[in-house]
Amino acid sequence: MTTKERALGALIAIAMMTSSSASAQGLPSAEDMWNEAPPAESSEEVDERVGQEAPVEEEAGSAAASGEVEAEEVGAEAEVEAAEGVSDDASAEGESGETDEVLGEKSETAFVERERISPVMNLEGAPGFHGVASAISPGALMFQVGFLGEASGGSNVIRLNDENRTLSGNVAVSGQIVENFGFNFRMQARNNINTFGRPQAMLSQGDLSAGVIGRYEVSPGVWLGGDLNLFMPAGFGGVGLSASSLSLRPRFLASFDIGQMSQQQGGGDVPVVGHFNVGYRFDQSENLVPEGVQLDRVERFAYGISAYDLVEFGIGAEVPLPYVTPFVGYQLAVPVNGRGGVCEADRALACVSDIGGGAFPQKISVGLKAEPLENLGLHAGVDLGLTSSDAEGLPVTLPYNVIFGMSWNIDTSGPTIIIEEREVEKVVEVEPTLGYVIGSVVNAESGEAVGDARIYYTNRELAGQLSGTESGVFRSYGFEPGEALELRVVHPHYEEASASYTVVEGEGELEVKLTPLPRQAWVRGQVTDAEGGPLANATVRLSGEDEPIQVTTDEEGRFEAELQSGAYTVAAQAEGYLTAGQDVSLEPDAELQMVLSLSEAGEQLVELSEEEIRINERIYFETGAATILERSFNVLNQVAAVLLENPQIERVQIEGHTDDVGDSEFNMELSQARAEEVRNYLLARGIRVERLGAKGFGSERPLVPNTSNRNRSLNRRVEFKIPSTQE
Repeated sequence: MTTKERALGALIAIAMMTSSSASAQGLPSAEDMWNEAPPAESSEEVDERVGQEAPVEEEAGSAAASGEVEAEEVGAEAEVEAAEGVSDDASAEGESGETDEVLGEKSETAFVERERISPVMNLEGAPGFHGVASAISPGALMFQVGFLGEASGGSNVIRLNDENRTLSGNVAVSGQIVENFGFNFRMQARNNINTFGRPQAMLSQGDLSAGVIGRYEVSPGVWLGGDLNLFMPAGFGGVGLSASSLSLRPRFLASFDIGQMSQQQGGGDVPVVGHFNVGYRFDQSENLVPEGVQLDRVERFAYGISAYDLVEFGIGAEVPLPYVTPFVGYQLAVPVNGRGGVCEADRALACVSDIGGGAFPQKISVGLKAEPLENLGLHAGVDLGLTSSDAEGLPVTLPYNVIFGMSWNIDTSGPTIIIEEREVEKVVEVEPTLGYVIGSVVNAESGEAVGDARIYYTNRELAGQLSGTESGVFRSYGFEPGEALELRVVHPHYEEASASYTVVEGEGELEVKLTPLPRQAWVRGQVTDAEGGPLANATVRLSGEDEPIQVTTDEEGRFEAELQSGAYTVAAQAEGYLTAGQDVSLEPDAELQMVLSLSEAGEQLVELSEEEIRINERIYFETGAATILERSFNVLNQVAAVLLENPQIERVQIEGHTDDVGDSEFNMELSQARAEEVRNYLLARGIRVERLGAKGFGSERPLVPNTSNRNRSLNRRVEFKIPSTQE
C-alpha cells in the first residue's frame, strides 16, 4: 500500500470514530464516507482524483462535498493530529510532499486558540500564586490536585554563623462545587536542618490546612469574595496533630481582570489581572510547645510557631498569556496581640514594639506559571524576604525561598460545546404592523408620575397591566390600527379614571390623570404637667389648611385625632398652664405619637398685635455673647405659646439689636448670633422653621439715642416682627 493510500485510510478511520457525533448533527457518518470511498487506487489515480475534486469544492456545487467539509470542521482537532502523524510517516519514506497535497484542505480549518492558561494553585491549594489568593472563579465543577515544593538554604539565616537548609512538600486538593463556592485542602511535610539545632534536623510531618471560599462577580471583570482557612500543625517534635493549636484566618479577597474590564468599556485587551487580600490570623501555634519548655530561635522557625496574631495583606498582579503567566506579588504581616511574656526583660531578641516595621514579616514574590499541555500546570518562583530585623516571638523570614511544583485540572462540568454560527436565508412572512399605546399615569394636581396603577381594557378580554413603579409609564398590547380602546385606570390612593383611545400604526401616546383621594393620618398623645402628671380635660387644637380640629384629653391626659395628611399646628391648653405644642407634618397613612408637657402660666409677659409679638421683659444674654440666660426662658416660652395658639401667623422675623459701644462689625455679628439663638430656642419648643426668620441689625436701628447708659440698655433688645402681608 502506498503512502497516499495510508493517508486516505487514516482519514476514513478518524471519520468512523466520530461518526456518531457527526450523524447527530446531520453530517455524513463514517459509514457513509466508507461507502462513498473508492477501492484502493494507485498513486496516479489519487493525484488525478484530488486534482479533480478541488474545483468542485471551490464552486460548492455538490451537496455531498459541502457535507464532507462540515464533517471535517466538527472533528478539526482530531483530524489535524492524525494528519500530522501521517505526515511524519510519509516523511520517513521521502514522500511528505505528496501527503501534504492530499491533506492540504484540512490545514485551512479554524482552531479555537487558547487565550489564557488554566488556574494554578497557591501554597494553600487555592487558585492564585505563592501566598496570594485569587477571587476569580475557575468555573463550576472544576477540581485540582497538585504538589508544591519549597527549598531554601544559606548561612547566617537564623543565627549568626549558622548553616540552614529547609525543604518542604505540599500536597493540595481544591474544588469549585458551584460557580461561587469552593474549597481547598493542603497537607505539608517540612524538614529544617540548622547547625545550631538540637537536634540539627527538625521534621514536621502532617501539618494540615483547609478552607472554604465564596466569590461573586459584581461587574464584568470585578470579583469580590472571602475565604476562611483553618491551620492545624503537627505536634511539637512528633507526628500527631495538635487540636489545641488550631489557628483560624478569615480573609477578604478582590480580583480585577483589567482586560475584561477594558473590553467591556470598548477598549482593547489588556492582559493584566490584579489581586488584593486582607485577613486576620488568630494564631494558636504556641500551644504546640509543652508547658515549661523554652523555645529557641531554631525551633520557633522549624515548626513555624508565632507568639502573635497577624494582620495579613497581599497584593499581586499577573499577566495571563496563552501558555505562560508571569506574576509578581507582595505580602506583609503585621504582628498584633502578642502572647503574655513574649517581651520579658531577659529575652534574646528585641521586641516587635521596640523595632517597629522593620520586624514585620514581609516578602516579594516573582515567578512564572505555565501550561505546556492542556490541564497540566507548572509553577516556578521565588519569595524574597524583605524583613530587616529579627524579633522575639516571630519565626525568621527567609532571605529567599524557591517554590516549584505542578498541578492537574479535572473539569467535571462536561465537554465544551462549540456553537458554529451560519447565515441561513429564510423566507419570513411579514406580519401586519400593529399599534401600541405608550401611556403615562400622572397625579392630576402635582403632575408627578403615579406608579403601580392598574390598567384594564374594558372592551377587551385581556389581563390588566401595571404602570412603572418610578416612571408611571405602561406599554399596551398590540392592536390593529383603527381599533377603539376603552381604558380604566385604578389606584388605591386615587379616584378611578377612564380614557378612550383610537389605535394608530406604531406607537401613540396617552396621558391619564388621576385625582388623589384624601389621605388620612392619626395623631395620638398625652398632655402632662411639668412633673409628668396627666392633665385631664385639656384642650388639644390641631390647625391646618381646613377648619381646626379640637379634642379633649381623658382622665389619663390622652387624646387622639384622625385627620387628612398635611401640615398642622398642634397646641395643648389647660387653665392655669402655658400653651405648649408643636408644628408637625403628617404623612399619608401615618401615625404621630406626642407627649405635650405644660408648665404653669405665671405672669403674662407677652402681647400680640398686628405688627409684632411684644414682650414686656427683655431677653438677657451673657455679656458680649449669644448665650441666653435662664431668666429669659419664661418669656420665650410665652412667645412660643402665642405662635402655637395663632397658627395663622405664618412668619415672624426675629430681630437682634445692640447699642453703639464697641466695634460696629462685631456688634452686627453679635446681633445676628443672638437672633439665631432665639430662633433655635423656639424651634426646640416645636415651632416650624419656615415660620421663623432671624436678622441682626447691630446698632443701626436704635430705639432712642445712645446718649446714656439707660438709653443704651433700651437699645440692646430682641423684637418679634410680623410681616405686613401673610401669605
